Amino acid sequence: MHLNTLDYELWDEVTEQEEWDNIYNAGFKGLKRLRPKGSKDFREFQFDVLMANPPFAGDIKEPRMIARYDLAKKPDGKWQTKVGRDILFIERNLNFLKPGGRMAIVLPQGRFNNSSDKNIRDFIAERCRILAVVGLHGNTFKPHTGTKTSVLFVQKWNDDPKVGALCPRQDDYNIFFATMRKSGKDNSGEKMWRKISSSTSPPDELSELMPPSPMQRVVGVEGDFLQDVHGHLVVDHDLYNHEGLTEDGIAEAFIEFAKKENLSFFEPSPSVTPFDAVRYRRLMDGLEAVESCFSQLERTTRIDSEFFKKYHIKLANLLGNKETEALTKFVYVSDGNHLKISDSFSDEGIPYYRGQDIHTFFIERSNPIFIDEEAYNQSFMIRSHLRMGDILLSIIGTIGAVSLVSTNQPATCNCKLAILRPKNQKSEFIATFLNSEFGQSQIDRFTRCAVQMGLLLEDMDQIIVPVLNENFKKLITDIINYSKLLLDQADLTYQQAEDLLLSELGLKDWQPTEETVAVKSFSESFLSSNRLDAEYYQPKQQKVMTIMHQSGLCIGDVVSLAKRKFQPEKQGTFNYIEIGNLSGEGFANSEVVAMEEAPSRAQWFVKPNDVITSTVRPIRRLSALIESEQNNYICSSGFAVLKPTKIEPEVLLLYLRSPILCEILDLHTTASMYPAISTEGLLKIPITLPKESTRQKITEKVRESRKAREQSKQLLEIAKTGVERAIETDEATATTWINQQLEALGINLSNSN
Repeated sequence: MHLNTLDYELWDEVTEQEEWDNIYNAGFKGLKRLRPKGSKDFREFQFDVLMANPPFAGDIKEPRMIARYDLAKKPDGKWQTKVGRDILFIERNLNFLKPGGRMAIVLPQGRFNNSSDKNIRDFIAERCRILAVVGLHGNTFKPHTGTKTSVLFVQKWNDDPKVGALCPRQDDYNIFFATMRKSGKDNSGEKMWRKISSSTSPPDELSELMPPSPMQRVVGVEGDFLQDVHGHLVVDHDLYNHEGLTEDGIAEAFIEFAKKENLSFFEPSPSVTPFDAVRYRRLMDGLEAVESCFSQLERTTRIDSEFFKKYHIKLANLLGNKETEALTKFVYVSDGNHLKISDSFSDEGIPYYRGQDIHTFFIERSNPIFIDEEAYNQSFMIRSHLRMGDILLSIIGTIGAVSLVSTNQPATCNCKLAILRPKNQKSEFIATFLNSEFGQSQIDRFTRCAVQMGLLLEDMDQIIVPVLNENFKKLITDIINYSKLLLDQADLTYQQAEDLLLSELGLKDWQPTEETVAVKSFSESFLSSNRLDAEYYQPKQQKVMTIMHQSGLCIGDVVSLAKRKFQPEKQGTFNYIEIGNLSGEGFANSEVVAMEEAPSRAQWFVKPNDVITSTVRPIRRLSALIESEQNNYICSSGFAVLKPTKIEPEVLLLYLRSPILCEILDLHTTASMYPAISTEGLLKIPITLPKESTRQKITEKVRESRKAREQSKQLLEIAKTGVERAIETDEATATTWINQQLEALGINLSNSN
C-alpha cells in the first residue's frame, strides 16, 4: 500500500492523499477494521497469523521513529541514536498480533545468539511463547545473500479465550529446535532438485511410519528428476513432505510437537489426528531436531537451533557425567594485539602469529609473519607477549584451531587468537582436551554471530573441562612431550639428509658472491634464455646454475610429468589435495570433497611415490611425497605431478625443497602478482645426481625423518583419543588403551626422560 510499516505515525498523511485513496481505499478499510476496538492510531492490530521476512540491512536513525519503540531504548532508559531495521520490525510485527496470535519471522543468526542482543530475546520471551526455531541453511537466500538466518515461531501470550486463541503464560515450557540438513541450493544459489530413488532399496523402520516414499509411489527411471502432479521439479530439502512425494520433514515433526504440547492451534478435531508418540520420536530421531525447556536456555537466552544440535547435546551429557570445572579455573584468558601493526611486518625477526598460523599443534612449526624488536616492545604489545606453555586458540576465522607455545623464544600474536595461560595445570592436557571432540564441540557451540562468526572471551567460562586424575594427565603430558621430541629428531635427520645432498653438489658451505653486476652478450642472454630481467643474470644465481649443470641433466631427464586427468562423477566424494594442504615438512594432507562441488582446479590423479610440487610461488618450498594410502587422490592444477624414473622419490623431494633450488625455481617464474613457473620450465631446471651410495643414505635419512614425523602425529592423535575415552569411560580404561597403542608403535615414553 506504499505505507512505511515502521513509520505508522505518517500513515494519516499518506492515506489522505486523493490519488492514494482512489487506489487503496477498500483494502485500507479492511486493514483498519483489524485495529483493537477504540484504537485511533495504527500502532496495534489484531492479526491471527503473521509471516515476515524483514530487511536486515540498514539502521533507522530518525529520533521521531526511534522514540516509538521499546526495543530502541538503552539499559539506562535513554534512546539509542540508531537501531537495526530488523530489530524495530520485531516489535512492530508483535504489535500487529492479537493476543494468542502467531508469527513466523526470518531473522539474521546474530539476533538468536549475540550476547549483545539478549535484550531482544528477553523482549520476545516476555510477550510471547517461543514455539520453535528452525535454522535455515546458509545457501537458502543465495545468490542474493549468504547471511545465515533462522525462522522464529512465536505465539503471543493470552489467558483470555474471549480475545484470542489461548496461550496461557507459563514460567517454563518446551521449545522445538530444528536445523536443515539438506540445503535445497548449492553454494552458487542454484536449486538442487530431488531425484527418483532406487525402488530396490529395502524400507527401514523409519520409512514404514512415514508417508509413502518416492521409491514406493513415484513411477519413473531411477536418477531422473522427481516431479510433482503439476510437472514441477521438487527441491531437495528436509523442511516438509512435498505432497506425499518425499519424506516427512521438520514441519511434520513440529506438528506432532504442537499436538504433544496441546497448543491451541492443533487441538484434536476430525481433521487433526491425535498425537502419535512413536511417530514423533522416530521423526525427531531422523531429523536434526530436539526439544528443550525455556528454563534450560544458556545464560544469554540463546535460541539459535545450532546451539541445540544433537551432537553437541550428546557430548555435553557425556561430559556432564564427569566432575568438571570451568576452563577459566585452569587458565587466564586474554587475546592478542588489537592495534594496527602491519607496517612493521617483515620476513625475519620476532614471530607474530595470526589465525592462519594455527594449523600445527606446536606453534613454532608454523610459518608466521615477523615483526622487529622495536614493534614487539611497544607498550601496547606487552600484554600479548607469549610464554612457554601458553595455549593459542583461534577465535575468529579458523575457529577452534589450537596450538601450544613450546619454547621461550620471544613471540606475540594478533587479536584473532585467544591466549590461554595455565594457572596450575599442565597446558599439554588442556590443549589436548580443547583439540578433542568434547573441546571442539563446546567451541563450536559457543561461537556466535551471523556474518563474522567468533568465540567471545567472555564465553570461555562456559567451556567446561573434566577433572581427571593427576596420573592420567601426566601420561597425556608425556605423550605430547615425546611427540615434540620426535619432531625435533625428524628435523635433525632431515637436515643431515640435506647436508649430504648439498655436500655432494659442492654447495654445503657455499657462500653467494657479493658481485651484483653481470655483463652478458646478446647471444648469452636473450637469445639463449629469452629473459631480459636483471635478477636472472645476477652472478650468485648464475654460479649456482653452473654447479647444477655439472651433470648436464635436467629434472625432465629423471622424472616424467604425470598427467592423469580427473573427471568428476555425478555422485560420491574424492580426497582433494590443494596447495594449502601441504605441510612445511613435505607431507600432503587432504580434504573430502563432494563430486558435485569439485573445484575446476581439481585436475590430476596422484599415485604412491609421486612427488607433487607447487608451480605457484615455488620459493615457499611446497613439495610433497605421495604416500601409499593416498593412491588416486586428486590434486590441484597448481601442482606439477612428477613420477620419478631415474631418481629416488625421497631424493627428488629433498632436491625440490632445498632452499637453494627453490631460489632457482623462483628465478624462472613469470608474472608478479602470482609468480609461477611453467611445467616446461620446471622440467628444464638443471639437476646433478649424487652417486648411488649417497642417494641411498639420503633416502634412508628422509624415510627415517618422515617416520618420526608420522609417529609424532600419531602420538598427538593417541593423546586426543585417550582423553575422549577417559571421558566416555574412565581413566583406567583409557590408560590401558593408550598403552596398547604405544606398544603397537614400539614407543617407550621412558626414553624421553
